[in-house]
Amino acid sequence: MNPIDSRDGLKSYYQDRSVVDAYMQRRTAQPLNGLLHRRQVEFLNAQIQARSPHAVLEIACGPGRLTTAIRDAPFGVAVDASQPMLETARRRMNGNLERWSFLRSDAFVLPFRNASFDVAYTLRFVRHFQIEDRQRLYREVQRVLKPKGAFVVDALNRQVSYPSRLKQGLEKYKIYDVLYDRHELASELDAAGFRVLAIEGMLKHFPLQQRINRLRFRLGSVARFLIEGLEQIPGNRPSTWMVLCEKKG
Repeated sequence: MNPIDSRDGLKSYYQDRSVVDAYMQRRTAQPLNGLLHRRQVEFLNAQIQARSPHAVLEIACGPGRLTTAIRDAPFGVAVDASQPMLETARRRMNGNLERWSFLRSDAFVLPFRNASFDVAYTLRFVRHFQIEDRQRLYREVQRVLKPKGAFVVDALNRQVSYPSRLKQGLEKYKIYDVLYDRHELASELDAAGFRVLAIEGMLKHFPLQQRINRLRFRLGSVARFLIEGLEQIPGNRPSTWMVLCEKKG
């Protein structure tokens, strides 16, 4: 079966309660994914703090994995097409909804006026679509961003991710992910009207970190220590990039 890469397919997949309920466990529980989550949160918070935005938009917020950890956003809107995801996100805010609103919406047709937001970000979303749909999403982000507004997105490094996926078995990946080399990634965003300001690699020694992660039950807390320690060492083979862009003009 081909991996899901369509709007309707993704919407249907993320309506499934079992997928929603397992999401946070899959993304944060074990050492490797937990480290990636923390690094992504740190990156986002650093960019938001540096820009002091009035309004922030999170696209495809899911169960609020990132939303609950964002600081220095005086006003934020988090959108998702899945009602079960939004319900989980609101619940995880623990009643702290003064700064964030949650809205069910199609990311391809955002219900906002032009130039409404200073910062927009989305992780684990744009990469699930083929190029035509990615271009549509970029245009919509462009529309709702103010001039020189910031856009943060993630991307997967083909050089590292593809060998890992082959080893795991490609059939295990239910959802499509586009894989890039660094030049392709920068060129795609530039063509979409974004000026790339920074690309930061995460899980810098992924093949070794992944092997240690598989031994986590045998190694216990030592696995987490080793995985996080390796992240402090410079490396040029990350599995994931976080990209900071700015709307041109």
